[in-house]
Amino acid sequence: MIDADKIKAMVNHWLDTPPNGYFGQSYGADLRNMLLRELSSDNADKLLKKLRLDIPLLNQLDDSQLSISTETRGFDKLYVYLFIGNIAIDLGEAKTENSDQDYYDVRAK
Repeated sequence: MIDADKIKAMVNHWLDTPPNGYFGQSYGADLRNMLLRELSSDNADKLLKKLRLDIPLLNQLDDSQLSISTETRGFDKLYVYLFIGNIAIDLGEAKTENSDQDYYDVRAK
């Protein structure tokens, strides 16, 4: 019988596996790519679509049972969670600043 603990273990395995981590298989999550980009519903939807593709069992869950949510802590921390029913899996801290930004020292001569 497949219970909540086994589903959580499957999803954790998927999250820990880089994309194409198995020869000839696209199985795996590109979690860093999602967390390093500006968070949007489009990025979250792409991750959930890939999750459903790689773990077909999750196709039985609707959008209210399988979702991604964020939580702001303090003024500069944004944490991302994957919810499977009422089980929350911490995906990590999202990068909120722009990594392509140039920094200049205005006091430089």
